[in-house]
Amino acid sequence: MLPAIVAVLTAVPTSLTLAVLPCEPLHQARAEEAGWLDEKISEDLAALVELVPRERVLAAMEARGVEGASACDDGCLAQLGKELGADRVVRATLTIQRKMQSEGAVWVWVLHQVRVEPGEAYGHFERAGVRPRSYWREWSRELAQRLALFDPATRVELADPAPARPAAGPVEIPGMVYVPGGEFVMGGEFGEPDELPRHIVRLDPYYIGEHEVTIEEYRPCVDQGVCPEPCIWNDPKFNQPRQPVVCANWDDAVAYCAFRGGRLPTEAEWEYAARGTDERRFPWGDDWHPEWVNQHTPDDGYKHTAPVGSFPENRSPFGAYDMAGNAWEWVRDYWVPDYYPTSPRHDPPGSSKGKRRVMRGGSWMYDVPFFVTTSNRSPGWPFRRKEYVGLRCAMDVPD
Repeated sequence: MLPAIVAVLTAVPTSLTLAVLPCEPLHQARAEEAGWLDEKISEDLAALVELVPRERVLAAMEARGVEGASACDDGCLAQLGKELGADRVVRATLTIQRKMQSEGAVWVWVLHQVRVEPGEAYGHFERAGVRPRSYWREWSRELAQRLALFDPATRVELADPAPARPAAGPVEIPGMVYVPGGEFVMGGEFGEPDELPRHIVRLDPYYIGEHEVTIEEYRPCVDQGVCPEPCIWNDPKFNQPRQPVVCANWDDAVAYCAFRGGRLPTEAEWEYAARGTDERRFPWGDDWHPEWVNQHTPDDGYKHTAPVGSFPENRSPFGAYDMAGNAWEWVRDYWVPDYYPTSPRHDPPGSSKGKRRVMRGGSWMYDVPFFVTTSNRSPGWPFRRKEYVGLRCAMDVPD
């Protein structure tokens, strides 16, 4: 377990009663798979808090006509909790995307908790992984602790956040949007442990790509022998001029950005450009819209990468497109799971050492919202070239 979490998990509140709705299988998940996780989380929570008996939960759901956990919103959960005499209610769902990973299917387990009084969300946690039975026993214990011990009083908040919006920089740089300096909340308790703790970061002004680097933009770097030809260079599924260049490794990304007089963004710069000052979960806001993202879903109209800017709603507060989906984007930082507790609060440069580099934003290869949140951190081997990984550049403000 990460040091950041160990520091938070100190003591379970006394006399805490939870009602847990049966885990609902969604998408390609099967009932027996959801049931296995349901049994595990109930066992782990029962060791920490008092649980409302399952038969009472089922009876209350039937009385209110609730056929599955996903059909019960926060108000519904709060009402169920009142009827059951619970302090908090947990809604659990399991989504599985099969045959998209060489290692196995991707499981995404979501546990959403509501405090009965005053009826507000009190902690929402997601876990994603492959080869479930080799991971989920330990992850279930971790999630049970996070559910039981999550305290909103520990939340850090910006004192008076100014709305993030497109702004003119001191100079105009074609293909770049200006991000004024400021403070924002980085990380979040809604996702993976490596996103903890939420913390306030202050950044100096900078520029970031309005969109992912395209094939036509990357071509001069290849023609001049600075960048190697990506593996998709002659593949018509990926090599159209306005499609994002993919199959570039981390060194390729560094070389291209330097070729253009820029650099890779830091992880903090990427996240601020994607989420702004209101801590939104997606570049456009907090509500999930699969039709606004190029992911592995029939809703978006693209089988592989889409031309950049194809989804006008998928625009960040500062005006950058496709910071959710289409292609994963390399950033400068090493991926270190416990970096946030000790990272500098002003222009954090990332860890000075590590084995993997951070990728941000998700890609066309996955169809679960977890991967495209503004705070999600994905580790990537820097030497690998994949058809779902691309890049976006940043630039310093000229002197």
